[in-house]
Amino acid sequence: MHSRSFLALVAVSLLSLPALAQDNPECLGSQCGRPMEEGGGGGGACVDGVCVGGGCSVWVAYTDDGKTLSYTDDADGDGRSDTTDNCPFASNRDQLDGDGDAVGDSCDSCAGVSNFAQLDSDGDSRGDACDDDLDGDGVPNAGDLCARLPNANQRDTDGDRLGDVCDSDDDADGLLDTVDTCPLLPNPDNRQLSDPRCNADQDADNVSDAFDNCVASANPNQADFDLDGLGDGCDLDRDDDGILNPADNCPGARNRGQWDEDADGSGDACDARYCVVVDPSNREDCLDPNGPFRVHGGGQVTLKAGERFRLPLFANRNGAAIEYVWTVTKRPAGSRAAIEAPQGVVMQSNRWMYSYEQGRAPTFTADVDGDYALQLQAKLVFVDRVYPDNRTSTSSLAMHAMNGEGASSCSAVPLDASTLLLGLGALALVVSRRRRV
Repeated sequence: MHSRSFLALVAVSLLSLPALAQDNPECLGSQCGRPMEEGGGGGGACVDGVCVGGGCSVWVAYTDDGKTLSYTDDADGDGRSDTTDNCPFASNRDQLDGDGDAVGDSCDSCAGVSNFAQLDSDGDSRGDACDDDLDGDGVPNAGDLCARLPNANQRDTDGDRLGDVCDSDDDADGLLDTVDTCPLLPNPDNRQLSDPRCNADQDADNVSDAFDNCVASANPNQADFDLDGLGDGCDLDRDDDGILNPADNCPGARNRGQWDEDADGSGDACDARYCVVVDPSNREDCLDPNGPFRVHGGGQVTLKAGERFRLPLFANRNGAAIEYVWTVTKRPAGSRAAIEAPQGVVMQSNRWMYSYEQGRAPTFTADVDGDYALQLQAKLVFVDRVYPDNRTSTSSLAMHAMNGEGASSCSAVPLDASTLLLGLGALALVVSRRRRV
């Protein structure tokens, strides 16, 4: 059957389905075949009531005639799919690339010099191709005796214009430092000498300075993960991925992309456990796809009294049929607010976050300032094959309504969940390109 005829048949079939089935992520009813590029929701900013940037999803056509749509990641919310965005983490809808290195100007560490690899030895966000101090030791490359290894003191024992930290024979006696009994004192016959220069150990780690890859930082094991000659104890970027250790979510594993699909703060390259964090303030309350059925109501949110809020539903199962009921369990004095459309069934999810039936999304509008507590009760429609006795789960959402600074002003949230208002870890979920089912 010709592909176009087949797609036409699919389109006719979709029209015969109930409304819920028609409004699935692959075909939005009458909007089928019209990809939107303004982005979805998840961790972005809110400007004048419009949600922009910061972790979204966009619709893209993935057939030749645009009849079928699908979600794709758009981490920076600029309407460009991560797979085709030359700056996936920096919003740049114009995709400008002045030096033609396939890295957009908005995120290029050397916007005026072609450097696709984006190497940044000292992690100062200025690429090696245009950095006048590659090792970040305060000494410009032109006068640095070891331009790629930090050596602020510029010590050069033998005066050969090659600093000791990168000189394999510091005393120029013809013996490599690794076998020289006194690397800082010429001793061509390699005799044992009593001179203190033969046994200097500034950091008292029992490794002679002549052999120590971190002279001023104790590191008896001499570990050097990236094999750059600078020990892990004094290397600002231990894995040499261009991300300084304090900011690196895997300081011992190269992961320049900093992928963290479960948003637990530990990068995918070194994370031993996958458990989706929805509320960063309580990372232990995460969704483990390998555990019994669980739902999550979002944790906590602060918003303005009188602002309509769409209640999110996360679960540790993707694409499962789930019955849900939202109830108010706590409210401030004088409040009479109730949940609109509090119960129903969801079946479609994108990265553990479920979409409600069109027009049936549960919403809540706080009517007075104060603290509210909303409870989410959920039940799997079908028995879980791995945990047949665990079909129900309960979660909660703590809501603080207030006026003035600190309250959000977003009144409309895309993707059927109020992720912009919540302190969600959902941003990392949409940033990641890997799919987990």
